[in-house]
Amino acid sequence: MKLYKVKVNGKVYEVEVEAVDEVKGNIEAPVKKEAVKEAVSEGANNILAPIAGKVLSIKVSVGDMVKKGQTVAIIEAMKLENEIQSAYDGKVKQIVVSSGDDVRNKDVLIVLE
Repeated sequence: MKLYKVKVNGKVYEVEVEAVDEVKGNIEAPVKKEAVKEAVSEGANNILAPIAGKVLSIKVSVGDMVKKGQTVAIIEAMKLENEIQSAYDGKVKQIVVSSGDDVRNKDVLIVLE
């Protein structure tokens, strides 16, 4: 981040600006390493984010048994709260995200056994 001073209508403001990279004509903010969610286990039943947004809550804990169709997380996208449901029956092996994390489409949220 860089700190800049900006003058607007005679008043000076300090502004922090995060660097962005241009990729194939699109400008994307850099992703924090801890926020990167990749496939955790090959062959695992990973529950993926169907949309980009902010994780509002996780509705399960490690060790919980979940049923197909059960709500496992809530993601806010475009001011709407979206219930994320499990596509599988199984036991929660790992929770990859936390409340407040920003996720991208198809990021791994939860891994089931």
